[in-house]
Amino acid sequence: MINKLELLSVESDAKTIKGNKKGYLTGILYLAPSTEAGGRDLCPMASPECRLACLYGAGMAGVFPSIKRARIAKTLWYLRDPKSFMDSLRADACRLIVAAAKRSLTPCIRFNGTSDDPKLARAVATAFPEIQCYDYTKIPAPWKRVTANYHLTFSFSGTNLAECMDALAHGINVAVVFSGALPATWHGYPVIDGDESDLRFLDPVGVIVGLSTKGDARKLTAGGFVQIGGAAA
Repeated sequence: MINKLELLSVESDAKTIKGNKKGYLTGILYLAPSTEAGGRDLCPMASPECRLACLYGAGMAGVFPSIKRARIAKTLWYLRDPKSFMDSLRADACRLIVAAAKRSLTPCIRFNGTSDDPKLARAVATAFPEIQCYDYTKIPAPWKRVTANYHLTFSFSGTNLAECMDALAHGINVAVVFSGALPATWHGYPVIDGDESDLRFLDPVGVIVGLSTKGDARKLTAGGFVQIGGAAA
């Protein structure tokens, strides 16, 4: 196990732990989504259903209020003093590199575990080319923001189908939440199981990353943000 880092969560859930077997050690930055911490909206393109179903309330965060409080505190720090926040994030990245090397693993970082702010990722990815960086995003035209070590998967919000098709046409995969079993295809594109690991940069190009409902997403009626599974769409 890596010593606890100040901002990045490492081996904090089953999905990222699965990545160890594929040769990667994953650190994830969890901030408070949308305007949960007050101030600037960190999920500017989220739909109302997306906000209701946010993973912010899933897993351990849904059980322990202290986890949500910690994420809000990190977000307030970022909004109040972005320079010192970035200094700490870079220090965490350095420690992640060392920890990964000790285990013969490749370090990777997801900067928007529960947010959608591209600034942090760009800065760290540029400074640390040896780290594989990745994110999910709902901000349009993601192909304009990818780099050699920063991978993006576009996310379906229930209201951005045109942007999803545009992303796919530009070689960017799209993540979609489904109820029940995953369909074989979605709008003509093959669906893969995105819950097998969180390492989206290993996915083939031109696919739909199918995700199962988690947390409050299970309460939503299928057909919007949550799509109907089990059949081709």
